[in-house]
Amino acid sequence: MKEPSIKKNYLFSASYQALALIVPLITTPYISRVLGADGIGIHSYTYSIVSFFTLFSALGTATYATRMLGIHRANIEERSKIFWDVFFLRAILSTISIAVYLLYVFLFAEDKLIAGLQAIHILGVLIDVAWFFQGMENFKVIAIRNFCIKLVNIIFIFTMVRDKGDLWWYVFGLSFWTLLANATFWPMLKKYIRLRDIKRIRPFKNIVVILQLFVPTIAVQVYAILDKAMIGWISANPAENGYYEQSEKIVKMCLMLITALGGVTIPRISRLYAQGNKEAVKDLIYRSYRFVWALGCAMMFGVIGINLKLVPVFFGPGYERVEIVLPIMSILYILMGINNATGVQYLISSGRQKAYMYIIVIGGIVNVGVNALMIPFFSSVGAAIGTVMGELVILIIELAYIHRIKAFNIRKVFTSSRNYLVAGIPMLIIVLLVQKLLPNTLLGLMILICIGGICYGTILFLLRDEFAFKGIDMVKARINKIKKRK
Repeated sequence: MKEPSIKKNYLFSASYQALALIVPLITTPYISRVLGADGIGIHSYTYSIVSFFTLFSALGTATYATRMLGIHRANIEERSKIFWDVFFLRAILSTISIAVYLLYVFLFAEDKLIAGLQAIHILGVLIDVAWFFQGMENFKVIAIRNFCIKLVNIIFIFTMVRDKGDLWWYVFGLSFWTLLANATFWPMLKKYIRLRDIKRIRPFKNIVVILQLFVPTIAVQVYAILDKAMIGWISANPAENGYYEQSEKIVKMCLMLITALGGVTIPRISRLYAQGNKEAVKDLIYRSYRFVWALGCAMMFGVIGINLKLVPVFFGPGYERVEIVLPIMSILYILMGINNATGVQYLISSGRQKAYMYIIVIGGIVNVGVNALMIPFFSSVGAAIGTVMGELVILIIELAYIHRIKAFNIRKVFTSSRNYLVAGIPMLIIVLLVQKLLPNTLLGLMILICIGGICYGTILFLLRDEFAFKGIDMVKARINKIKKRK
């Protein structure tokens, strides 16, 4: 089978991540006014409950399947076996989840209609096979589907949700269109898999590995909830949770563009590792680290530089404390990026998910411990420090483990940062100086971002950085292709 382009797959994945950020910016102002705080609160609460059931329904199957399909991508018998084993496991788990969730709805839910409609999300997990196409490195199909469903959802919201009584339409639309989109994958499967005798299907065969992949996923979510819960329990000021929430939102919005590479490279690295091609694996991992430094330094220094403009423009008055929390959390662009490259792209792809699971748990315990020490004195700032320290511990342990097993050269991980630190620090200084001359307006913020981007890119160009020149070559190739069409 033809080897798909990692660059193109990343662009497809990143474009969807960007779309996932843009859509709420379009719909949130409208929905907030139409449904009101009560309506949004009901949706948010009922969705948070069903989310636990969707997590159980999926378990760690998507990551497991992506890795295994990457290894056996060219073998139709093996990939058919993987597909049916994983699908039946998800079907069993989803059936259990739906039964228990509906029992909860009938016995305990206050708003039974809205809570009941949220059950469609579990059905969506049951028939979702996007993980198969991810394992086959066909991200184009996933991106196109996601783009279409987001577009339909926007149109649906603006046409069907008109007042507070339309909350059920809103909840129905969010779940139903996703369910329908998941169903559209099934006709495409006949090209990739064969039917399998049900007696030969073994859904629980690799349940231990799947659980090991599930633990880090659920642990990260639990720790994220605990961060906010501990601020609420310990801090005397309820607004501190808002400061942390808004800072985390800014960081995670952009962080998706870095971590999107992990999902793209898992199947490729898994296959190369299974083939014993360790040099090719090293090359991909080193490129991932360089990519993290390139984007991470730009985002970290950029956010620190525009922070004093970003906060008042984006959040308005009353969020001044975010100006302290956000620069601390911007360090996560580097830490979480490197951790994603090491943990998700290498440890999981090479079958070391057990080690990865323990490392994530240790990092989470450190996070909670530092929170307990720092939040009583520094509130949201203390929680930000706890999050950074947890990720730093994960980074140190992961790299120490990599060094112990002699997987690749740890020094090279950090030497690849040179160009981006050299470009990032002057960019930060220039942006800090210029921001004093610009007004606290959206235009002033956009100008500042453009100045930072031009400064960063120019320095990388002068340094003849590999990524910078590849970016220029890609743009040139795209322009030439458009000219040829004309």
